[in-house]
Amino acid sequence: MSYYIAQNQGGVLPLTYPFEVPLTGNLTLGFSGSCWASLPGAICGVAVYLDDKHIGDVPLFFNNANQHLALPTFFFPIRLGPGQHAITLRAITDTTRTDQNDYFSLWIVD
Repeated sequence: MSYYIAQNQGGVLPLTYPFEVPLTGNLTLGFSGSCWASLPGAICGVAVYLDDKHIGDVPLFFNNANQHLALPTFFFPIRLGPGQHAITLRAITDTTRTDQNDYFSLWIVD
């Protein structure tokens, strides 16, 4: 079963999504999204944090600047306890850009 945290939510990084799911223990967090590079030949992407703890990055090499590209879909192993949690998305480099035309989805897979 899957539980959506965010579904095609657009915006400028950093973004934080609070959530609570009826699951605890070892789970999988799914991520998809997009961004663009301010300079050509740059590695850009999104860093993913669970409750302010870095769980991984979703990088992509950009040949061109100012072109929105979909990041690869990533799955992160996570461990959830009961209660409220939050996922925060941040840029991994100074050249990573997002705007209202970039969308993010996050989901928990049981």
